Amino acid sequence: MIQEYKPRFSFEISWEQKNRADRLLAAYGLRRALFGNILDDVLDMIDEFGGIAIGVIMSGKVKPRDIIPLMKQAEEVGKK
Repeated sequence: MIQEYKPRFSFEISWEQKNRADRLLAAYGLRRALFGNILDDVLDMIDEFGGIAIGVIMSGKVKPRDIIPLMKQAEEVGKK
């Protein structure tokens, strides 16, 4: 039986991040759905603004929720 290849996006995280993710994102499929949407937003920003978007995100001078549309909307809804 030949399995179809499914691409993955992988990077290291800290043990604290792992423990928080295990506690907060325990429901099956939640991580994929959540981070898939965030990745789309980040890639859209990079596609539109190029290296400037990467620089702003990596500078640490602003929080991702301040510049990533999906995260900003989630923050606004959560504050209501």
